[in-house]
Amino acid sequence: MTKNIVFLALVLSQFSISAFADQKEYDWPRWRGPHGDGISRETGLLKKWPEKGPELLWQINNIGKGYSSITISGNRIFTMGFRKGKTHLICLNLKDGKRLWSVPAGKGKPNCSPTVDGDRVYGLDRYGLLTCLNVEDGSLIWNIDYKKELAGKMMSGWGYSESPIIDGNHLICTPGAKDAVIVALDKTTGKVVWKSSQPEDIG
Repeated sequence: MTKNIVFLALVLSQFSISAFADQKEYDWPRWRGPHGDGISRETGLLKKWPEKGPELLWQINNIGKGYSSITISGNRIFTMGFRKGKTHLICLNLKDGKRLWSVPAGKGKPNCSPTVDGDRVYGLDRYGLLTCLNVEDGSLIWNIDYKKELAGKMMSGWGYSESPIIDGNHLICTPGAKDAVIVALDKTTGKVVWKSSQPEDIG
């Protein structure tokens, strides 16, 4: 069920979130984490919560609607949400939840979790608009429309639901076109490096 996104920051160990905000081993820069396995390597968590639960550090709501989860890089949290008629790619301060920037990046309720790579963050709306923004200020670096530029097609009524993957200098994505089922883009420019066609025996 689509719902308004609400974030809570809790103390789960003897350290607050701000204590490890700049430590790369705690980054969660893409869907299912840095290793793609959904497993956190964080240590030192409480084995038993206090009777009243962990301390609430901050809370934020009205981020928007959709199915995007959060990703974390350094001292920033990234997510996507549908609000005021547009899909927004959003950046929050990890320490206090303050909204650092919110940039329109498509339309519809998003299914993508942003992918962060260095000074860039990538987000995809449900209609196939892939956007690359600067993590510092949300300024546009490049974007590409799967449907208009790659003849992309999404079969499911859910719309595009992938979270792009970084592989070296490439950004791997799946437009779903007959001659571009899977595509590798130059992660810095958005230019197509290679694309893979749909096998003939698949309808």
